[in-house]
Amino acid sequence: MEFKMTETQKIQKLILYIANEVIRICDKNDIPYNITAGTLLGAVRHKGFIPWDDDFDFAMTRNDYERFLKACKKDLNTDIFFLQTAETDRNFAYSMAKLQLLGTEIIEDFSIGVDIHHGIFVDIFPYDKLPDGDVKRKKFLKKNHLLKTMLWIKCGYGVKEHSGRTGYKILHFLGRFVTIEKLKKKIYAHITKYNNTNFNDCFTSDYPDEKMEEKWLVNRTEYPFEGYNFKGFRDYDEYLSSLYGDYMTLPPENERETHTNAKVDYGQYDKWFEE
Repeated sequence: MEFKMTETQKIQKLILYIANEVIRICDKNDIPYNITAGTLLGAVRHKGFIPWDDDFDFAMTRNDYERFLKACKKDLNTDIFFLQTAETDRNFAYSMAKLQLLGTEIIEDFSIGVDIHHGIFVDIFPYDKLPDGDVKRKKFLKKNHLLKTMLWIKCGYGVKEHSGRTGYKILHFLGRFVTIEKLKKKIYAHITKYNNTNFNDCFTSDYPDEKMEEKWLVNRTEYPFEGYNFKGFRDYDEYLSSLYGDYMTLPPENERETHTNAKVDYGQYDKWFEE
């Protein structure tokens, strides 16, 4: 019987190809990286992708992330890949980077109509320090949320889902008095303000609820992943337990979530799936 790849398996094959470009650049420039979130869970539990998962996540300290961006300017194969950041794509509203495969397209539901590059991608998350103290941290995260939401609205994300809500209307109105560029500078200044402290807890501003300990980022080991060896947090049990609880138990089938994509186009890479 002829084997036919699922859409998820096709995306996995391409993002593994993209991920290896990230790792090539990191290894060439001695930049530490970690596979993280569902990617690390997949490595520990499945020695590869979670079967129903169609993304790939890297985590770096802010300093290593900035080094990675700089290295991409000289070492990235720009005939094949595009590094999407707040600087390279004006309406890209994230504080992280996406390494995309040129000639492909994947449009997630919440980004329909947003004027950005939409290539199949992997995520590279920079982690910044959180302030100590519950009150200060709560205030810090609230400001991050407001600034990020205003930028999302300004760039055109989530219009279909949220445009009728009062909060959306208020932030949309306030956004008229500030440019996208100024908002991005405000966000960067805010999220990096504690990076020269000795505080232990870190966060990534695009997913602020996922707290990270600095020791997880800097202590690494190798994990087998789809026939390769990738670096990830040495303290995987502590990290994965904090994120997923009983992470070795498979969730019920009705809770095995994947991304909702409005459109996927593999372009010239469609022939890869004929082998």
